[in-house]
Amino acid sequence: MNWRTLLAGLLGILLPLPLVWLLSAISGPDLGQPRSQHLNVVPMLTDVERQNVLTYGRECHTDADCDPQLRCFFSMVTQDSYCVDSRCMTDLQCPDGFTCQTYEAKNGKDLLNACSLVGKRKEGEVCTRFTHKLPYACERGLLCHFRCGRPCRVDDPMSCPEGYFCEDDPTGAACQPTCEGHTCPEGQQCVSVGGHVSVCATVHGQNCQRTPCVQEQHCSVTDYPQPVDEVWMRCSQICGLMDTPPCPEGTVCESFRCRETCTPGVSTGCEPGYICKHRSDDVWLCAPDHRTDGED
Repeated sequence: MNWRTLLAGLLGILLPLPLVWLLSAISGPDLGQPRSQHLNVVPMLTDVERQNVLTYGRECHTDADCDPQLRCFFSMVTQDSYCVDSRCMTDLQCPDGFTCQTYEAKNGKDLLNACSLVGKRKEGEVCTRFTHKLPYACERGLLCHFRCGRPCRVDDPMSCPEGYFCEDDPTGAACQPTCEGHTCPEGQQCVSVGGHVSVCATVHGQNCQRTPCVQEQHCSVTDYPQPVDEVWMRCSQICGLMDTPPCPEGTVCESFRCRETCTPGVSTGCEPGYICKHRSDDVWLCAPDHRTDGED
């Protein structure tokens, strides 16, 4: 086989892969020791083994579309599913600026390791798993469980700092914030932001966790992207689904919620903490006034 044939074969394998997987392609699967996990971690193949696996990097719907050594993985970066193996076992196998993190395979039964971007999000801040954007990824040493947290042991409460609890997860337990049983600073309230996670935050809008919404309306909490100590809450009607009523006057259906319309340049158009944002050709809506410095 000449070099042109070999190169064509390699490109045929590598081109379907998401960019972030290619960035993590470093040979040497025997560097360091594997991280301990709750579920089985799919082994890391050698470069030669990957070349000999026909479905490597190919689109998949289930594991049945992949060779036995691979698993079907949904990438948040590309919004597609691919047949892959683990791309690392330790940080030593990742490029500079990346860290070896663990993710669930699409089957929910196996784990895959991949080199993930080291970002700017600090402990307790909202994050995105497997992202290619620095502002959404956690700092080195932190795991992303929707919020960044240091690794911890579920059986040892002291493994998390004050104001945090250890949340278990198949990809590894991580410390998550809680304000239950704590007194929040003046002007802030303890707000549940999903699961057992809660934060002391300045509430913009109606705190519908304390004052329930009226019938046919639902309480929503927005905390992303955000500083760690602010949330936006509102009561709104579900719309755009079968048998849902039309939106009330002064609102339009946006992302299955009736959203308040506004007029740009009118300072009294939205309640404090919200600003008038352009959503479509003729529609302006009141939206959370996030501080998104440094985010693209």
